[in-house]
Amino acid sequence: MTVHDVTVAAPAAPAAAAPSRTSAQRVEDAFAALHGADAALLVPSAVTATTAVLLALTNPGGHIIASDQTCDPLRAALLAELTGARRTVTFVDCTEVDAVVAAVRPATQVVYTPSLSDPLMRLSPLGDLATYAQMNDLLLVVDNTALSPAELRPLETGAVVVIEDSSPCLDEWGDVSAALVTCAGRYLAPIREQAARFGGHVDPWPAHLLERSLSTLGLRLSARRHNAEKVADALREHPAVRVVHRPSFDEAPWALETHQGFGGLLAFEVAPEVRDLGGVLGAGAGDGRATGSALRLPALTTHAHLSERVRREAGISRQLVRVSVGTEDPGPLIRGLRQALDAALAANPQTEGERC
Repeated sequence: MTVHDVTVAAPAAPAAAAPSRTSAQRVEDAFAALHGADAALLVPSAVTATTAVLLALTNPGGHIIASDQTCDPLRAALLAELTGARRTVTFVDCTEVDAVVAAVRPATQVVYTPSLSDPLMRLSPLGDLATYAQMNDLLLVVDNTALSPAELRPLETGAVVVIEDSSPCLDEWGDVSAALVTCAGRYLAPIREQAARFGGHVDPWPAHLLERSLSTLGLRLSARRHNAEKVADALREHPAVRVVHRPSFDEAPWALETHQGFGGLLAFEVAPEVRDLGGVLGAGAGDGRATGSALRLPALTTHAHLSERVRREAGISRQLVRVSVGTEDPGPLIRGLRQALDAALAANPQTEGERC
């Protein structure tokens, strides 16, 4: 019998498993997908994100046009960091293209604006700004915090970078402090490098919470938008309310091509004779759940550092109330606001009929 040598092949080594994505990487992927981009960057705060973006997109000696609706702490941080890095900043009304054009210098490199300003809820005409920027070798950077990709995708209008704070839209429960940046791929590496200079990172658990929240973003923003419209309509009918700040497609028909809606934010101004707004603010106190609504006075919070004259020039009066409308039934908020405003009218009857 012939004996044949038999060679037994060694078992193949198992293929190396693909490294699992971290929670931060997963939330970056999800956010980029929502904006139709290839990649995104998660950073600890909107201040870090915005400063890193503007440094990455400019050179020493460069000039930046920024929205005059930018408020502290971001405005102070930008002035300090950019001036220290030999950049200059001019703050103008970016809702007016002519104002932006008038501010352009030979050294101008970037135009930075919110898509919807907070608290005056003014829309920036991103399409027109992007067209002008592209024709003049400028880069348009958009802070889309107030709308989120559920309402607007600025990259599709011609912006090159989009920044969003996790609050008030991205984070469902309001317990994550972070921001996200997305852009055309070639800009991400220099932005990441600049962000690393400021240090800090988002821990895995908050990143996981943010990733989970993004999966419900469209549903939540649809509910908030619907509720905010109801609140705005109720406020417009009350004689103690002088004006409601919230955009509409009637006022901005051009937005029909780009916007799904205008989110869950609004602001309103009461008659100047109404001095005590405690009852109005209390109408939005609710039970403290993040899914509810929240009211604040910008003159005593985000704009408290400004002098009375500067606040007045910026349109931030002491009678301005900013409302973040939640996903819950707006009925209790509307009833509470009506009761508080009725009480204000009873205490100041001369305000009746003075609405303009």
